[in-house]
Amino acid sequence: MSKFTKAATFVIAVTSLSLFVFPVAAQITKISGSDCSQLGIQCTGSETSTTLVQRITTIVNALLVLVGIIASIYLVLGGIRYVMSQGDEHEAEQAKLTMLYAVIGIILIGLSAAIVNFLIYIAGGQGGATGP
Repeated sequence: MSKFTKAATFVIAVTSLSLFVFPVAAQITKISGSDCSQLGIQCTGSETSTTLVQRITTIVNALLVLVGIIASIYLVLGGIRYVMSQGDEHEAEQAKLTMLYAVIGIILIGLSAAIVNFLIYIAGGQGGATGP
């Protein structure tokens, strides 16, 4: 299996898994007061419900953590391959590239986490100027 096929399979899998969230998130209803009959439970009225923006933020951050863990695993695997290369220059070069790509991936994941959280912050109406 080529690198492109592996990468495409990974992207398709992550994308398809993340798309399952949106139909579920669309069915979220806000509970008001002690009316929890829709859920089949008894409420005291002091429960708080999360907004859609908060749920999306949680999901995006969870996915970024998952991808960060995967990139860290590749970094460790690259180090193991480098140690196990036993002087084979081609294998050592492949291991170095794996570690380099993993580090670049971790940097990109960190930057994307900052950008996505900033955009969600702005889209949630928490940033920017307020009008009169």
